[in-house]
Parts: sequence; structure tokens; C-alpha cells
Amino acid sequence: MNIAIFLASLGISLLELSEAGAVASIYHGIYKSNVPFLYATLGVITVLIPTFALGKFIYLLPLNYVLIGSAIILFYFGYKLLRSARRYFKGVKRAKGDDEKKEGVVVVFTISAVEALEAALVIIALMGEDYYASLLGTIIASIIVIVLTYTLKSQIAKIRLPHMKFFLSALLFSLGTLWFNEVFIGLSDLFLPVFFLGFLVFNYIIIKI
Repeated sequence: MNIAIFLASLGISLLELSEAGAVASIYHGIYKSNVPFLYATLGVITVLIPTFALGKFIYLLPLNYVLIGSAIILFYFGYKLLRSARRYFKGVKRAKGDDEKKEGVVVVFTISAVEALEAALVIIALMGEDYYASLLGTIIASIIVIVLTYTLKSQIAKIRLPHMKFFLSALLFSLGTLWFNEVFIGLSDLFLPVFFLGFLVFNYIIIKI
């Protein structure tokens, strides 16, 4: 087994799936239900199972189209999160009920799928070197994330959701911009922090308007 490939797969999977677990934990604290964890799991496996089922052949897919489609999804949900955060900071009340819960679990599902996709894009490249090391690294990372999320869900749930939405929206906008950049411009990934800071300022202005 290629240890380097295993560690790379483990690392990227831990990073991306931890974000999915954190978002699910926050919504778990709001709804007092395990449903967000179910949708987070579905979002992850919806991406990762086809990724590994197709195996080494998946690299034949046109990744530019995948990146463009994913960027559009990121921008859409970045907008949804920013709009929701703005309502809170503006003091706009919204009736709570089934519609809000449905929106919440859809957000959890989509963010989890997007995070899994980000991991998958890296894992696809690793598969060409060692398929089984990539698979093992992802499986172990998934187990670690499940254990940590279950153990720390109460602490994670204390995070203020509107603030989380504010920062998460900026992150989604930044990643979407980065992926468009990779397809059309080709600037270095080192510009991601610049994009993130720029969208933090943008979000702040939108909330204050």
C-alpha cells in the first residue's frame, strides 16, 4: 500500500467531512433531531459511493463541467445562507415550521454532498496511483469524523447559527469563485484566502444594507 496516497486520502477526507459533520451538528442542536445527521450521511454517500464504484474510470469524466456545476451549486447555497443570516441580523421574523426544517435538511444534504465532492476531486487523482490506499484512507477518515461528531455534537451545536451561516456563505462563494477560476482563468489556489476575505466584506455590506 502506498502510504503517501493513504495519508493524502485520509487528510482530505478528514478536512472536508468534518465540515459536513459540523453543519449537521448545528442543525441537530436547532431541531433537537437526528434527521440532519441522516441527511449529512446521505449527502456524503451520494458522492463517495459512485466515486469508488466507478473506480479508476471516473477520471475520464470532464472535470471542468463538474467544477462549473459545483460552483453554481455553491453560489446558490451561499446566497441562501447569506439571505438567511441577513434576516436574523435585520431582525426579520420568519414563521417556524415544516418549511424551515425542510430548508435546513436540504442545506445539510447539499453542503455535505459538496464537501464530499471536494474530497472526491482530490481522491480521483489519487486513485490512479493506488485505489485501495485511497479507499482505506477515506473509510478511516469517515469513521473518525463520525466518532468525533457524535462525541462533540453538543459543543458544536452551541455555535451561533447566523454567524456560522455568515462565514459559511463566504466560504461557499470563495470556493465557487476558485472553481470558476480553475476552469476559465487559472490563477493559483493561493488566492482562496483573498477570495474569502473579499466575500466576508461583501457579506458584511449586504447585511448592513
